[in-house]
Amino acid sequence: MGSQLQRLPGFDKWIIEKENRSYIEALQDEKHNLVYLTADSETILDELDPKKIYIVGGLVDRNRWKGITMKKAQEQGIQTAKLPIGNYLKMSSSQVLTVNQVMEILLKFLETKDWKASFFQVIPQRKRGGADSEDCQAEVEGEENEEGEDQLEMKKMRTESPSNG
Repeated sequence: MGSQLQRLPGFDKWIIEKENRSYIEALQDEKHNLVYLTADSETILDELDPKKIYIVGGLVDRNRWKGITMKKAQEQGIQTAKLPIGNYLKMSSSQVLTVNQVMEILLKFLETKDWKASFFQVIPQRKRGGADSEDCQAEVEGEENEEGEDQLEMKKMRTESPSNG
């Protein structure tokens, strides 16, 4: 993987700690603080612990490799957790998100300390479904409305416009 990353334009300028070893080798002394985020976990993540190192898995075909991230974490003796999505909204499909979406949700939660707002600001509407989602969306939009009255009104106008159909 390292050689493939080297081919990316500007990789040498990325402000990240680069490591050739696997995370389990590189973080062996911190293994007790590792938490693998996987939708298959029984443990629900309520808070982000600054002492923990959260692993966001990626590049897994869920249909072909169902449960592989959970299995990997168990084999490596790493704690697992999942985002509390089900506590705040119903998904129209699986609760599996892209790496980008998970990172955005985590960053938004660090900023707001509000899972519900974080989910509704990041998870695309097409992945959300059910009445709970509509109720939560209305509440989040109400909070956003405090910041900018016109944004919600413009959103409604675009939605109701006959030219959108």
